[in-house]
Amino acid sequence: MLAYLDSLCAALLARNTTEIRRLLAHPMAQDLPRRVREEAVAISRAGRRSFMAPVNALHLYYKLSHMVDENSDATFSSDARHTTVASKDQLDLPLRKVGSR
Repeated sequence: MLAYLDSLCAALLARNTTEIRRLLAHPMAQDLPRRVREEAVAISRAGRRSFMAPVNALHLYYKLSHMVDENSDATFSSDARHTTVASKDQLDLPLRKVGSR
């Protein structure tokens, strides 16, 4: 999905109407949020002289790319959490018991 959205954003930024229409005809376009599809259609209809920016498409790409980065990062995996907690580098803090008032 991220590669598809990357292609769509590139076509939107280049104002390539034939590529935008081809990508919107792809079955993955149905998985896009409505505002992204409507924005793509509006940019393709406006043509090359339009100043419309694909804000919704770029925002969706930004959010999805960060989700992929977090999921592929080893620090977010459950194995990495267990190794850091069980590590000998952890400091024990001396706590004193506080009496009730």
